[in-house]
Amino acid sequence: MKVQKLVVLGVLSAIAFVLMATVQFPVLPQAPYLRYDPSDAVALLGGVLYGPGPAVAVVFLKDVLYLLFRARGPFGPLADFVAAATFAAATSWAYHRGRGPLPARLLRAAALGTLARVLVMIPANFVLLFLQFGMPPERVAGILLPVIVPFNALKAAANALLALFILTPALRQVAPGWVPEPPGR
Repeated sequence: MKVQKLVVLGVLSAIAFVLMATVQFPVLPQAPYLRYDPSDAVALLGGVLYGPGPAVAVVFLKDVLYLLFRARGPFGPLADFVAAATFAAATSWAYHRGRGPLPARLLRAAALGTLARVLVMIPANFVLLFLQFGMPPERVAGILLPVIVPFNALKAAANALLALFILTPALRQVAPGWVPEPPGR
């Protein structure tokens, strides 16, 4: 791996950690433990730049840093890793295989990534909420449609839009050429 790529991924991981640690707020009043943070948008940029593996690496490093320095326990960072890694990997995979201009391709890819995140987090929440809160499966099933699914869809969509409309143009200004079009497209 090139030094520049390692440096960029390290910087993106650090930015994602700082955003996760400082910009959090609950989205749904019925589940204050589910909090929005913009860090997935930064991981998504890593995926746009380098592909799914590096996107997952950014998520992993961000969550390890959060676990070490801010978390009250392992379950929040673990849940975030499963959700964010699924979203970033699926979105960046679809982005690099898509065609067309950046906005349309990233939006289509993010729709797939959002769907993947929602579908993966349905069974993951049965396990994670039981381990974290002792929530029985019946209770988890009762909050899936009104809480879990909307939260994951909203968080993924918000981070995709943030990456598309704010972070990508900013990155192009700061470092021209770092948001490449996939080869041959």
